[in-house]
Amino acid sequence: MLVYLLILQKKMKFIIPLTLLICVACNESATENATAIVNAEDSALSKRKIVSNYQCVAKVNGMVCKMGCGGAIRKGLTALEGVNRVIVDYDENREEQIVTVLYNSSLQNEKDIFSTIETLNKGQFTLGDTKSEAIQNPS
Repeated sequence: MLVYLLILQKKMKFIIPLTLLICVACNESATENATAIVNAEDSALSKRKIVSNYQCVAKVNGMVCKMGCGGAIRKGLTALEGVNRVIVDYDENREEQIVTVLYNSSLQNEKDIFSTIETLNKGQFTLGDTKSEAIQNPS
C-alpha cells in the first residue's frame, strides 16, 4: 500500500502541471477562436450592409448538382466585393441552370462576375446567355 501511495505521489507531480498546461492552452485557443468568430461576424455584417443596385443573370452549363456546384458558385461569387446575394435556380431536367447575382455596381461589374463563374471548379462551368439590368427599388 505504501508503495502504491509513493507511485501515486510521483505521478501527481507530473499530472498537476500537465493538467494546468492543458487548461491554459485550451483557454488561449478558446480566446483565439472567439476572436476569429467575432471578426467573421463583423465581416458578414459589413457585407450585408451593401445595397444592391444591379443584377446580372446567367445561364450556366456544367452544373451537375444543386448543393455542390450551386454552393461553389455561391461561395465564389459572394467572396467578391460588392456582391450581396447569389441565387441559383437549379433544375436537374434543364441543361442550363440560372444564376442571378445581386450586386452594387460601384463595387463590382458583370464582366468580373461572369469571369469568376467560368474559373470556378477549375473551369467546370461555362456561360450561355447573360443579361444585366439595374434594380428599380434597390434594397
